[in-house]
Amino acid sequence: MNTSFHFTSAQEITPDIIDVIRRAYQEKAVSIYIQADEPIVPEWQMQEVRRRDTIMRNNSGYLLDCDMVMSELEKELETV
Repeated sequence: MNTSFHFTSAQEITPDIIDVIRRAYQEKAVSIYIQADEPIVPEWQMQEVRRRDTIMRNNSGYLLDCDMVMSELEKELETV
């Protein structure tokens, strides 16, 4: 029987999870394999997403007019 757990951060691994594994497998032999996930997107792309998110937050007053938001976003991106 194989079971996998995925955590977005190692900080999510708690002693409770270990207890669940112990109860599920009881006296059976188990192997625990740890693999660090690679980022799904390149770091440069994440930086761009964060930068655009910051620009959008700074322009939140314009969210009622999509054309104006896009125009402001394009201006901001051209100046950076």
